[in-house]
Amino acid sequence: MGRNSLSATQLAHKLIASLRPLSEMLPPNYRRIMDKYSEYVLKHRVVIHNLTDHLPILAALIIIQLERDERQSHEFNELYRQMEELRREIKQLTSAE
Repeated sequence: MGRNSLSATQLAHKLIASLRPLSEMLPPNYRRIMDKYSEYVLKHRVVIHNLTDHLPILAALIIIQLERDERQSHEFNELYRQMEELRREIKQLTSAE
């Protein structure tokens, strides 16, 4: 990186700051989501920094989407596991009658 280039952390904070006006216009529940997005940006700041030639905001949005999809996938798998467990319990209860 050159002397005038931002570090990965500086770039992440700059990106988060650029999104702050948008966040302030949103309802509180959306603001909480935007705060979580900011955490994702900081968590993956090196990847975003390495993709600065490809518009950092797009890289940030991709990372955010990946994080969200991973979390939802985990949550869905847990729900399916619980549903299967409930089905087994119902089957045991109905066969015991």
